[in-house]
Amino acid sequence: MKLLLIEDEALLVETIQARLTEQHYLVDVACDGDDATYVLQEFSYDLILLDLGLPKRPGLVILEAIRQGDFPLNTQTPILILTARNSWQERVEGLKKGADDYLGKPFQCEELLARIEALLRRKHAGSNVIKIANCELNLETKQLKVSDNMYDLTRTEFRLAYVFLSNPNKVFSKEALLARMSDQYYDRESNVIEVYVRKLRKMMGKQAIETLRGLGYRFCSEKKRGEGN
Repeated sequence: MKLLLIEDEALLVETIQARLTEQHYLVDVACDGDDATYVLQEFSYDLILLDLGLPKRPGLVILEAIRQGDFPLNTQTPILILTARNSWQERVEGLKKGADDYLGKPFQCEELLARIEALLRRKHAGSNVIKIANCELNLETKQLKVSDNMYDLTRTEFRLAYVFLSNPNKVFSKEALLARMSDQYYDRESNVIEVYVRKLRKMMGKQAIETLRGLGYRFCSEKKRGEGN
């Protein structure tokens, strides 16, 4: 899963990024409000960690822009506020503007991880499994079940399967898939998408992931399969 950390304290960024990477999250970083605005225009995320006291553009402004649909990501993307501003009035303001949770600084990384996991579980309606057509992706065990067959996925296979199954029938360009599977410095010339689409098709079936010439790929729900390429 891919997270965006919007934070200007360099040491805290280093600590959080290292801990989240250990837990197999992909983490992009924006160090001020302008940087965050640019990144949010270019990429989508499963969860956002947002500091309120940002240089150049306040965190609450970023929060409002996300919830108002000013960026091309899902307006319901979970947002966890990280801030040293711990007055109850500021917490209420952030929650009213659309934050899903609030963690005051300083904090322990274990608590941060627990809150991230809780928000991601809530995003999937309390379930650790995404079920689409005959496919079931277990977010905890990183296993894919297709009909009666069970597959242990590699990290990259899981990331790509998660993108597709979380967005059935949505078309993703190659660049968009690369952006969801790596940091913002991904190699646009990489053929990793083609390689792993082939791997997933061997598990899910050839018609599960459709190639749309000139547009990209989409995971087809059972209803969409067989309607033509």
